Amino acid sequence: MEQLSMYWKNDGTPALPIELPKGFTLVTIPELADGVEQWLDIMQYGLSDKREDASYYKENMIDLPNYEEDKCFFIVHGGKAIATITVVCNPETKDALIHMVGSLPECRGKGVGNMLVAVADHVLKTTGMQTARLKTDDFRVPAIKTYLKIGFQPDLSTEDFVQRWDAIYKSIGLKK
Repeated sequence: MEQLSMYWKNDGTPALPIELPKGFTLVTIPELADGVEQWLDIMQYGLSDKREDASYYKENMIDLPNYEEDKCFFIVHGGKAIATITVVCNPETKDALIHMVGSLPECRGKGVGNMLVAVADHVLKTTGMQTARLKTDDFRVPAIKTYLKIGFQPDLSTEDFVQRWDAIYKSIGLKK
């Protein structure tokens, strides 16, 4: 089944502050000695079917136009990367892609997703992006709720998307 799409348009409001609770830090992939390995550790829980090797990182990140390692962020707790989000910005078109968002299973439901979307919002707005997009799956309802918080809207361009978004909105008690 095709992934759902969501779109964001810069509304001109200030960037959300990036506030991390005590004991949590924000770093980029170059700041971690084994950043690619920690990224792969996170990806195996929901974004890939198994623990992949470095070629998965290359295919999904390095080979992506406009990818910059300093926009691949991690939330670190206890010396370990527990969640990641990447913001791929196109400075010419002012369009961005929110990409490869994930967290370790034991960190879900603890507000880590809110930290990640605050990072994305901050990057989008401080780099002057005017639009952004992302792909997600129907079952990632907690992630969808966090994307909605920073202004992402569902793509309703097909009848299939409309039906699937109706079901998601109903499941979380929201109206379009």
